Amino acid sequence: YYGLKTAYGGRHKWLDVQALAQSLLEPGEELARVKYFTAFTKVSVRARERQDVYVKALQAHCDKLEIHTGRFLSATKSCRKCGAAYERYEEKRTDVNIACEILNDAHLDRCDYFYVVSGDSDLIRPLELVREMHPGKRTVVACPPRRKSKGLCGAAHAWFVISNRKIKRSQLPETVTSAKGNPLRRPAEWN
Repeated sequence: YYGLKTAYGGRHKWLDVQALAQSLLEPGEELARVKYFTAFTKVSVRARERQDVYVKALQAHCDKLEIHTGRFLSATKSCRKCGAAYERYEEKRTDVNIACEILNDAHLDRCDYFYVVSGDSDLIRPLELVREMHPGKRTVVACPPRRKSKGLCGAAHAWFVISNRKIKRSQLPETVTSAKGNPLRRPAEWN
């Protein structure tokens, strides 16, 4: 999300994560599962509504998708210059959820290749453990736009930056129909 926001502003957030994952594979590789990790925002009601529509659209459109949720916790912070107090939200459990899923899938032999779409250096150790404990498995880091972590890339067997073209071509249809027949439309702010 933050890579897309930094690189494109509001555009391309209506990302079809399954289509993107499929586009990252090499010839002969088969997409087993897409695991999407998120936490539902508390920043504003409108932001939460957009996120709800997006997650429902993903669930309706993607047949190989699992969604894993963390959460946001609020913390009161103080401005260093003026001392004014303000609320800040911090995402919790997402990195741990990703690490657990990578290690569990390796342990249960669910796949041979792990494509990790992240630029978060907190995921270095799980990739190192896959390399150490499962030498037949390979990890590949697909860096989102403007989110490359040198350490994370170094922990993987291979890495690359996801191209703008792949992101632009991996968008959900403007309207996705839910399982109940309801239209789920791309938020106007994401055009």
